[in-house]
Amino acid sequence: MALCALGTPGWWGYGAACGPDATLAWLTRRHLRLHRFLGRVYLGAAAIGIAGASYLIAKELPGDWVFAGGLLGLALAWILTTGMGYLAIRHRRIRQHQEWMIRSYVVASAFVFFRVFVDVLHAFGVHSPRAMQTPEELKLAAWACWSIPLLVTEVLIQRPHVRSVESPGSEVGT
Repeated sequence: MALCALGTPGWWGYGAACGPDATLAWLTRRHLRLHRFLGRVYLGAAAIGIAGASYLIAKELPGDWVFAGGLLGLALAWILTTGMGYLAIRHRRIRQHQEWMIRSYVVASAFVFFRVFVDVLHAFGVHSPRAMQTPEELKLAAWACWSIPLLVTEVLIQRPHVRSVESPGSEVGT
């Protein structure tokens, strides 16, 4: 169990470490072979991380279904965003591939966000009297660590698309 618990964040982290390559378009164009190699490494890291997450979810589900649900949501978000990015590039939909991989990278960074959300909760005084982590804040962080960053990312990804469609007089009811 300890190996799996340590391995999951480790592989998640390894997958997240491959992400910056995807966000630098000029580097991708200049070093396409490297980008493809790192993409394969990222897919492998995601598969291993999700396998470890599956074990943690199964272990936590009977005792704490809210926390396990947050982990399940995180695992599903990572599978879906990464899978859609892979499918997009297989169909040569480069812009969609970029957008899905940005989402995937944000989800893969959930372990960092988990720690940030717990620290933010502590800063706002949400903790036990002895300043220890409570089960409630861990449950909240299990959901917030991936859902809030993914929501913010989605708004940032969609904003240019919405702006490009708008034109004067295109408001509803005019």
